[in-house]
Amino acid sequence: MTDVRRMKAKVEAAIKRADSKTMTETFYDGASDRLFVTILKGSRKISVALRGKDFGNGDSEKLDHAIADGLRRLQQTPIG
Repeated sequence: MTDVRRMKAKVEAAIKRADSKTMTETFYDGASDRLFVTILKGSRKISVALRGKDFGNGDSEKLDHAIADGLRRLQQTPIG
């Protein structure tokens, strides 16, 4: 059983640690065991999908890499 609240808390904390001026929206799809994260900063918006098994092994390297990649894409997104 996947602890969705814990997954969301980890993701939101990692995003706030990387950039405190961002907002997040999350949605968990139980059928695919994926957490869909939308990162918002001003008028910019990107989405990241994370698998449930990325959280299961206790190693946050994949999670940190996915979030860092998402934030990098967010900064390259044109405003508007």
